[in-house]
Amino acid sequence: MQRNTGLMMGCWMVGVSMLLTIALAWIGMAAAQPGPGRGGPCARPERLLTPEDRQFIGDRVMRRMQEKLGLTQEQVNEIRGVLESQRDAARGDRQKLCEARLEMGQLLGRQDADPAALKDATERVKALQGALLDRRVDTYLVLRSKLTPEQWEQWRALRHKMGHRFRGRGPVS
Repeated sequence: MQRNTGLMMGCWMVGVSMLLTIALAWIGMAAAQPGPGRGGPCARPERLLTPEDRQFIGDRVMRRMQEKLGLTQEQVNEIRGVLESQRDAARGDRQKLCEARLEMGQLLGRQDADPAALKDATERVKALQGALLDRRVDTYLVLRSKLTPEQWEQWRALRHKMGHRFRGRGPVS
């Protein structure tokens, strides 16, 4: 009787382990599948913050900037509009840049890659990086034009003071 119980227990353990293995494999395959709305490595990941959270944080940052720099409500509205339009305009270029970088990386990884195709991908990456830099500089200049000389100096001082938080990202001016 005891021998029979041991055999049954062994069969039961094998059956449970097989079911557990199948369940874990199914969960793993489901997790590996891209979810709805995710379209590859350049797709934007799901956001932790809701649009309402982002709006709240943006409003709070603008209020603090208004207090510290002594901005008028008109200046706040203009700056907010500049930043929103810059962000919206840059979004498409960042997507294209990611795709061009991926293509360039794939070409670099292949020994039989056509050198002309690699040069073309490299030129697209450089052009898109340049476009994004130009957009940042243009935004910087527009923001500077919205501030008085005193506010501009306060802005630079605040940015310099915050610079220690962002080590490794380059100098902040």
